[in-house]
Amino acid sequence: MKVFLDNCRTTRVLPEVIGEVEKYMLEKFARPDGLYESAQEIYDELTEARKFFAKTINANSDEEIIFTSGATEANNLALIGVARANKKRGNHIVVSALEHGSVMSIVDALKKEGFEVTVVPVDHEGMLRLEEFEKALRPTTILVSVIAVGHFVGSIMPLKQIGEILSRQDHKIYFHTDAAEMYAKMPLDVQDLKLDLVSVSGHKFHGPKGVGFLYVRKGTKIEPIMYGAESFDKRRPGGENVPAIMGMRKAAELAFEQMEESYRRLRELQDYFIGRIESEIEHVVLNGPRGEKRTPYNVNFSFSFIEGEAISLGLSLEGVEVATGSACASESLEPNYAILAIGGDHERAHGSIRFTFSRFTTKEELDYTVEKLKKVVQWLRNISPLKAER
Repeated sequence: MKVFLDNCRTTRVLPEVIGEVEKYMLEKFARPDGLYESAQEIYDELTEARKFFAKTINANSDEEIIFTSGATEANNLALIGVARANKKRGNHIVVSALEHGSVMSIVDALKKEGFEVTVVPVDHEGMLRLEEFEKALRPTTILVSVIAVGHFVGSIMPLKQIGEILSRQDHKIYFHTDAAEMYAKMPLDVQDLKLDLVSVSGHKFHGPKGVGFLYVRKGTKIEPIMYGAESFDKRRPGGENVPAIMGMRKAAELAFEQMEESYRRLRELQDYFIGRIESEIEHVVLNGPRGEKRTPYNVNFSFSFIEGEAISLGLSLEGVEVATGSACASESLEPNYAILAIGGDHERAHGSIRFTFSRFTTKEELDYTVEKLKKVVQWLRNISPLKAER
């Protein structure tokens, strides 16, 4: 059996999505900036796609949606575009300690432009410390970025409370979230959460790679970060990847049709999977929260006395593919920053494995994974020089 449990990194593209992509590559291949009929049809269909995505997050207008190459580009446009456009008002940015590597890299680059960055810690479950967050805000704070769902430990951040805190400030602070692990998996309402900017990536919900969008609330002061020939949207120059955008729309349509049922079913599978590991394998620690504070798409365990890389390789030989270390950083030999952020030590960080589900994950696949995991962990512990104290 082949089991893929690294769906936080990417997901399988659905046949219906491939069919949509193919149609816009072979039949409806025009760009939206021509004066002829086929170009105008594409322009209208892109506009309808924007309206669809705007509706899914309760945006006020389709013009608040900017198509991008994915969440990384969306994060760059959101953070760099807003920071540069508002630098006369202030130079301070606040982020959480669990931000995706793309956000951390962006704020590091902004520091070189003279911006100051405060990283707010999280608690042992990976939840933002709200009191420390509020204390971190200054008169010069212009932007806050807090990830919607911790991509490594699965914590669902308190976005509503953050939005309320920001709304009480005596000056405008823009609120951005990287929602790559939330969109199309659980409800996301930009009005309720008081969000100004939201980054989304299509390949996280069975869409194509290389496409996503950024929601930008009307009135948000933002500068473009790329320059070139205008096509569909002057805020993001160059030709739109129409096939990928239409494929992402199809993937989102299918995801939203099944979202509530998938959430319920995966929560049951998550509880079952966690229960089996904790009852059948000794010396394990669940990283991140339990229950409703955690996305049902994520399980993360640390296995004492052995390395996560060795577990991952051992499972791969058994046909089970999982992640060790955070997405986009697993080749690093540094201990996982998310585990350190929630209070874990280097041993716990190095021994961590992330299992992430898709809405197609089955109980049979999880049972197979547990059996192979028990085999691999036992073998590695038998040859490890580190042992439990007796």
